[in-house]
Amino acid sequence: MTILNQIVRDLLPSLTASKERLPLRELEIMAKDSPLPKDFADVFRMPGLHVIAELKKASPSKGVIRPNFDYLECAQALESAGAAALSVLTEENYFLGSLRVLKEVAQQVDIPLLRKDFIVDPYQICEARLHGASAVLLIAALLPAGELARLSDYAKSLGLTVLGEAHNEEELKTLLGCDIALIGINARDLHSFGTNTSEANKLLGRVPADRIAIAESAMNNHEDLVRAKQAGARGFLVGEALMRAECPGDKLKEMLCGHV
Repeated sequence: MTILNQIVRDLLPSLTASKERLPLRELEIMAKDSPLPKDFADVFRMPGLHVIAELKKASPSKGVIRPNFDYLECAQALESAGAAALSVLTEENYFLGSLRVLKEVAQQVDIPLLRKDFIVDPYQICEARLHGASAVLLIAALLPAGELARLSDYAKSLGLTVLGEAHNEEELKTLLGCDIALIGINARDLHSFGTNTSEANKLLGRVPADRIAIAESAMNNHEDLVRAKQAGARGFLVGEALMRAECPGDKLKEMLCGHV
């Protein structure tokens, strides 16, 4: 069992309880009545280094990353420092996130938000829209091709952008078989938790020009962003490097400019 399977297994009881409290039909009405999502993809079509800065307290491989997790302060600092968007971890058991964090951040910043979670059900997509997300993550390693396409279409019907995530060539082919604009290439191996940026950069180069390649994981400085851009990335999802920094906003400025 990979960590992905474990995470999904452990989130299902909470998801089932949420559905019992508020059925999908009612949640969907509420979601569609909520403010229209911001355009998540547009900025990545323009030249430059565009970072999706990630807000996360912990991860399954590293444990607690940011003990004093003032997510609103971090969100505002990262927006001021030039983040193109924010990724908000909402998974509760392993990343110590919540939908409440997503909702509160959405009320504080003007840049679009990605709900980063382990989405296997339309209900989670509805929750994302209702709590202020403009995009959702769909992980190819978790979803058969048919289900990936179904969830992607459902997200788009709610006005949300989809960021599809691949870790290898087979998963990339699956994503490219769906109508998904943003293709994330994650350098982290799901079994060993190690990272392989050279393999990830090869995959970035295989993302067609009509899609938007997003580099994920293992980027810690300006040079890492430049290398990923040269490989084909038009956006960069950066989490741990920012969350470990004393001042995440200063760290992001350094990564974008090469100096503080």
